[in-house]
Amino acid sequence: MSLFASWVERARPSAPAIADDGERLTYGELLARSLAQARALRRVHGAGRFLLIPAERSVRFVRTLLAASISGNVPVPIDAQAPERVVQEIARRCGDSVRLDLDAQTEEGEGRLPERDPALPELVIFTSGTSGTPKGVPMSAENLTHSARAITGYLDYAANPSAAVVLPLHYSYALLTQVLYMFYVGGTVRLFDNFRNPIKLARAVEAEGLLTFCGVPSTYHSLCTLHRLTPLSMPSVRVLCSAGAAMDRQLLPTVKEIFPNARFFDNYGMTEATPRISYIRDDDPRFAEPTCGTPIEGLEVFVVDERDFSVKGEGEEGILAIRGPSIVKGYLNDPESTRRAFLPDGSVLSGDIARISGGYIYLLGRRDEMLKVGGEKVSPLEVERALAEHEDVIASAVGGLDDPQRGQIPAAYVELRRPVDRQTLTEFLRARLAPVKVPVRYFEVRSFPLTANGKLQRALLSPNDPERVIREIV
Repeated sequence: MSLFASWVERARPSAPAIADDGERLTYGELLARSLAQARALRRVHGAGRFLLIPAERSVRFVRTLLAASISGNVPVPIDAQAPERVVQEIARRCGDSVRLDLDAQTEEGEGRLPERDPALPELVIFTSGTSGTPKGVPMSAENLTHSARAITGYLDYAANPSAAVVLPLHYSYALLTQVLYMFYVGGTVRLFDNFRNPIKLARAVEAEGLLTFCGVPSTYHSLCTLHRLTPLSMPSVRVLCSAGAAMDRQLLPTVKEIFPNARFFDNYGMTEATPRISYIRDDDPRFAEPTCGTPIEGLEVFVVDERDFSVKGEGEEGILAIRGPSIVKGYLNDPESTRRAFLPDGSVLSGDIARISGGYIYLLGRRDEMLKVGGEKVSPLEVERALAEHEDVIASAVGGLDDPQRGQIPAAYVELRRPVDRQTLTEFLRARLAPVKVPVRYFEVRSFPLTANGKLQRALLSPNDPERVIREIV
């Protein structure tokens, strides 16, 4: 029996396990149908292979993932909309792999299922990181069990055992923290196929009394924008999470209008941490500060020098490193990427520049996204946080433009509530930032380049993007 199946098996068989718009299964039904499908998969594909499963927010996807694991194979969720070249690269990195067709799966297998090979990972999730090259993250039972215990503990899933899921399931955020870890406590997972109708979503959340909701910053931005036009209300929700990118905390009063009874958690993580590193709750004394909080139970965080990886002192800047039982041991069939990202003691390098003060982590930006302006390093995240304080700025992103004298200059891309000129923005930022960090050029945009999981693709910011850029602000 696989790890995930053991979580499903220990739940009360008659308890509701998972539902989408067209199908609802109890834990007993989910286990029985997954076992039957696992026997069919074992008969057709054998064992010890990597089964690539197109991820969709549906009962059949989750059931197929469980079946793949029970069958003695390794489930690998993939983006159903991914370009063929990306899927082929994932398959190549997996080695012995098969791409499943969800429409062709059967639940009519018979026969005994042998024990799963303990050397196999329980799950592999691919993450492109900042390089754009897929990297497989193999997760062990130890990684997942520790992470499940810690995350369900601080979010108190035992007292709030149901989840409204609107995020993609080929990423670790929703698949692990909302679906599989909800199974860990015997809770109910409600999958919503899309996020195009928030009014319908809000009604369903309330009608079904769902208690937890997770989003990325763009999720909350969309909800707040609509709420100002057509009020939304989801008072049943008690636990509210954001992750994937820095959350604009100025949105929080509006978010609280939509979710008036919820405790808000801002989270930080990475797939290699399965997937949570730290969190901060809205009643924390430091919540108003630009911190992503303190580490989850069992993890140790520290800052290392960029050159020799020596440990830095309290308050010093460097690369954030993390170690603990939920950190994976490396990347799948990729020793070179493993060597670059993992230290000999098993710690993983996050790729984020940070400092630690009083146990709290303060992120300064991605190491490979730091701007080099006249020989000085500029954190785009720091500039974005300052822009967020301006009453006319809804959202912003900062990138670098080539400059013959200074190497790069900061450029700000802003979504505005009302028109504002360059001088106003510049003077506003000069009161908050060192001169080298103040953007030289500003562009009004209608949207930002985001991944399916809501992360900013900073490398795609460009003044010459007519799809997103409205005008240069002068």
